[in-house]
Amino acid sequence: MLNFFKHSYISQQIVVVAIALVLWLPAFISKSAFIPSEYNTPLYNIIVKAFDFSPIVLNLLAFTVYLLSVFLFNSVLSANRLVSKYSTVGAFTFVMMMCSSPELHSCYPFVFACPFILMAMHTLFLIYQTDAPENYMMNIGYFIGIASLFYYPSIFLILWVLSSFLIFRFNELRYLLIPIVGFLIVSALVLGISFLFGNYEMLIDSYSYFFRNIRFSFELSTSNKILLLTGGILFIVSLLRFYGSSNSDKGTNVRKRVGASIVLTILAIIILFIQKPLMNNALIFMMFAMFYAIILSDIKKSRIANVIMIIFSTLVLINQYLPLFGVMI
Repeated sequence: MLNFFKHSYISQQIVVVAIALVLWLPAFISKSAFIPSEYNTPLYNIIVKAFDFSPIVLNLLAFTVYLLSVFLFNSVLSANRLVSKYSTVGAFTFVMMMCSSPELHSCYPFVFACPFILMAMHTLFLIYQTDAPENYMMNIGYFIGIASLFYYPSIFLILWVLSSFLIFRFNELRYLLIPIVGFLIVSALVLGISFLFGNYEMLIDSYSYFFRNIRFSFELSTSNKILLLTGGILFIVSLLRFYGSSNSDKGTNVRKRVGASIVLTILAIIILFIQKPLMNNALIFMMFAMFYAIILSDIKKSRIANVIMIIFSTLVLINQYLPLFGVMI
């Protein structure tokens, strides 16, 4: 099974899409979809209100964006040498982690923010490979600003960017300010458009509502606790294996990228608990998928890895379909 996904041909890509479709099928059967409100993010509300005549269309749109994120995620890992160059391991782990709970196959805000977060991540990994990183830094701010228009907690990713700059030794004040300026430009543009169309006060109320209602909550179902625990264990094992490996291919650049990813994972854990419904704060699952892909790509003897992949895939499949029969764990 693992050896199959260590290649990237049309057959692997078709299988990835097929697995994603099987795991998303309950969303189309149950016709579950989010309902817009004045407190949702502006771009998310526009999309949902435009297609709220049909939950199936909404979920189809979300599924399409989700598939885009699947292959973008795989490309980011491959391009930055976090997994083998020609591999779909990243795509497979993303599909499984991002569909590990029934709450993760619907039209929720993070789905639309995810591609922009991935683009910010890839751009961040590029900044120390150029003599003029300022444009990359500004683009990171733009991407995070756009992501926050779909999913408000993306705002906190600015802290990840600044921490990563310190890891990459871009610690001059002007470097630290550039992504903040990019983020503020996007925010100012949105505020200006809202003012012109008379939605200024509603947008301000939406932002203030989010920050006023940040409350740490730990209410999770038993199955979701098990999923988070499993993902956490895989994350820790991946880190131990990565830093304990003597593989010379893991140079300084790769280790810096992993360091920045660790910072993002820690931030994702915090973000997970600040806004209900908790499981829709899916950044943590994206990061678990990243580190799970890293360890799978590095494994040479695949017997144990195959057993783990089969068990985890089976649990995810069962967890997705049980609610259709009225069974909640």
